[in-house]
Amino acid sequence: MNDVPWITKEGYFDPIKFPIDGVLDEVLQEDDESFRGALSVLLTMQLHGRQEAGIFMMGLLMSLPDDWEKRIWVLEAMKGFHTQGCANLLFSELRRVESNNTTRRYLNTVLKVLADMPLQLIEAGFEKLIEDKSFGYRMKKKFEGILAEARWAENDQATPGFDFLAM
Repeated sequence: MNDVPWITKEGYFDPIKFPIDGVLDEVLQEDDESFRGALSVLLTMQLHGRQEAGIFMMGLLMSLPDDWEKRIWVLEAMKGFHTQGCANLLFSELRRVESNNTTRRYLNTVLKVLADMPLQLIEAGFEKLIEDKSFGYRMKKKFEGILAEARWAENDQATPGFDFLAM
């Protein structure tokens, strides 16, 4: 008899039944190991349909100070959380954070997460950014590249070897 509901009778971890409370406590710990471990569990939960895990990560991203490394870890855990709210949050990050040597990796990670989303979630946002005069030529080219790739993917095609981050 299995007394632990999140372990299947075959002995596997079931993220759908795993209680989220302890994970939320872990992610709020100061040490990086607990933080990253908890993010990994939240990612697994979110990928198995636990919307609350993705929503928590969105809130966590907004509550963190500008610790770019931790923010990158949260973004990487959010990959696969394809909601309009998440896309809107990431577009707001592109507007909020000034691009410089310190923030470049963070902003590129924001772009990677957005590039992984379906076209219908990102098309309008990227079109607005392309028209926004506060972004420079290089950033606009990145936005255009992501949008072009998403449009090709929507038609079950791929643009061979296009790397928007190399721009």
